[in-house]
Amino acid sequence: MNTILVPTDFSNVADNALNYAISMAEHYQLDLILYHVVQMTSPDVTEQIHLDFIPEVTQRAKQKLIEKVTKLQTEYPKISFHTKVEYGLFLESLKTTCEDLGPICMVMGISGDGDGMDKIIGSNALNVMTELKFPLIIVPKHATFKPIENLCFACDLKNVLSSTPIVALKAFSKLFNANMHILNIDYNNKNYTPDTQNDLIILNDMLDNIKHEFHFIVDDNVQHAIDIFVNDHHADMLIMLPKKHSFFASLFHKSQSKEMAYHSHIPLLALHQD
Repeated sequence: MNTILVPTDFSNVADNALNYAISMAEHYQLDLILYHVVQMTSPDVTEQIHLDFIPEVTQRAKQKLIEKVTKLQTEYPKISFHTKVEYGLFLESLKTTCEDLGPICMVMGISGDGDGMDKIIGSNALNVMTELKFPLIIVPKHATFKPIENLCFACDLKNVLSSTPIVALKAFSKLFNANMHILNIDYNNKNYTPDTQNDLIILNDMLDNIKHEFHFIVDDNVQHAIDIFVNDHHADMLIMLPKKHSFFASLFHKSQSKEMAYHSHIPLLALHQD
């Protein structure tokens, strides 16, 4: 489906991500699904008092989402809006919905504050990024949409044949009609192996039909190097692979994962190997 899926809990952080998704859908002529999960709050879902409230809470959420979409449809008549409300565990429900609907990507928000409700929203986005194998765009608090002209793909040049999500990279490159800058960061050849050069050649061949160029930076701080590169090359979106056993993997571990997402000023596109 040519659809963007936007999970929402009706918070300001979620609304910011929704605004980004709306502009993206309008620019690239995509449909949009607003998705809400009424989450289980009791570990024992068989409790009758808990079950009695499920239809009522779910119905209220459906009505709230319909009202929101009705207003948006008036403001953005060129976009086809849809809604979906479910009851269950967030990650499990979202995974099933993505499998059923096959959206191009999900769009979720994250706040730079990292406290209160924003911390919960941020955790959800980060959990989705690492646990679900579907493309996810994480929108920082102050990010606004602009057409994607330059993509920065942070790559460690390790086992590229098996680890590179080439189908997704080509799909998003084609959708955005964007230049792709492949960024590799190393320090004192710490991550250079005899296979690195061969992986570089393989990746170059894999990206043959994508407008791309390689960049190599020496820096002992990956996040710092990425920030500098993104600013200097006017990147509009950062692509990262939250895979294990890569020298970028530390960016997706607990507090460091939040650090990267919270402090990025451009959207992050998390992809997983094909």
